Amino acid sequence: MFKRFEFVAIAAAALVSYALPAFAADHRDAPTIDDYSAIDINDVFMFRDPPCTTAKCSTSPNLVIALSTQAVADPLFGSSYHFQENALYRLNFTTRKDARPTAHIDFVFSAFGNGPDCPSPQPACQTYKAIFPNHVVIDGFATQGTSAATHNAPVVETAGDVKVFAGPREDPFFFDLVGFNRTIGSNPAAVSFTGVDAFKGKNINAIVVEFPVNMVFPQNTCTGSTTPVFSTPCGVWAVTYLGNVQTNDNARFEEHSDEHLRQVDRMGNPAVNTALIPAALKDAFNFGEPKNDPSDFAGVILNQIAALDAKFCPLHPMDCKTPNPNIAILASVAVPDILRFASQQPDGYPNGRQLADRTTDILISLILELPGFTDGTSVKTYCSMFPFLGPPLQLSGTSPFEVNPQSCP
Repeated sequence: MFKRFEFVAIAAAALVSYALPAFAADHRDAPTIDDYSAIDINDVFMFRDPPCTTAKCSTSPNLVIALSTQAVADPLFGSSYHFQENALYRLNFTTRKDARPTAHIDFVFSAFGNGPDCPSPQPACQTYKAIFPNHVVIDGFATQGTSAATHNAPVVETAGDVKVFAGPREDPFFFDLVGFNRTIGSNPAAVSFTGVDAFKGKNINAIVVEFPVNMVFPQNTCTGSTTPVFSTPCGVWAVTYLGNVQTNDNARFEEHSDEHLRQVDRMGNPAVNTALIPAALKDAFNFGEPKNDPSDFAGVILNQIAALDAKFCPLHPMDCKTPNPNIAILASVAVPDILRFASQQPDGYPNGRQLADRTTDILISLILELPGFTDGTSVKTYCSMFPFLGPPLQLSGTSPFEVNPQSCP
């Protein structure tokens, strides 16, 4: 499953001359995951509630993690999107420099339909079981999409200081995907961004959790450093597995043995797989683990950055240097591929990822050596309260019929 560095380096050298991959956070980022849109991880967000906004801030009491799946869901088919049954959605946390997991939060979902929890003739439903550290278990109902003119109110389950939501929301991601693809595919090289958000008007399915920070990051373990580059041993990444997992199968749910589960996707930072992993290795990256990234994929990532440098440096030779001087920063963020958390630094990418952070602008500016770059897209509308992501878009109920944003929550 995991390819050693020697093989990867050879493969990368052969592949860097090929067309570079599309860039879309992690929306539909590899061949295998295209077959499983309900467990295709689009984005992972992490921020504190209330937010930490100043350097050396005191630790905010709660951490929010949002995981989105079901890329570019059409609001006109809102009632047709559900979470994957017989699958495991996992949030891994680490406080170790080698990125081995030290805590996790797991979700499994029932089939969508009528059953003991919603007997006919009641509307069909989907339930979930969420297991947190410290033996906190929450059973709840996923919020369902609807064809109505207004969205269904979010179903939020709580247990003490823990909150859970699972259901449809507006895709929080914003990016000029067409402009990026035109830029990367240009020959001769040209920067061709359009300012048009490819994800505008689209929904996703989201799992959002809020819980005390020290449940996964004990006090004084995640102070981090900003010199010479941002670094911290702490972070989160999401993984999805396909297998025969049931919400009432507690023994198998706890074991997570490879005999029953097949990893199909993972994500930490936005766009690492889509922008920095060649097409032939995308599945291998999704099947991998962050602890193996330094040996398996560091060379691949360096080769991709070198290929981009070679293509785009001639467009701005006065500002572009070879090798890329941002390699140390990019490596500190992307290898291993976890979304990092430093307790005494303000929220905002690369210290976590807020919904409105312009992460693709930051990464493109570093990768292509374009200081101050912006793709011209606008942030979405978010909510000031849990579950924070904006409500799903709905088709209006009166003429002229249009897909419209909804009021929070």
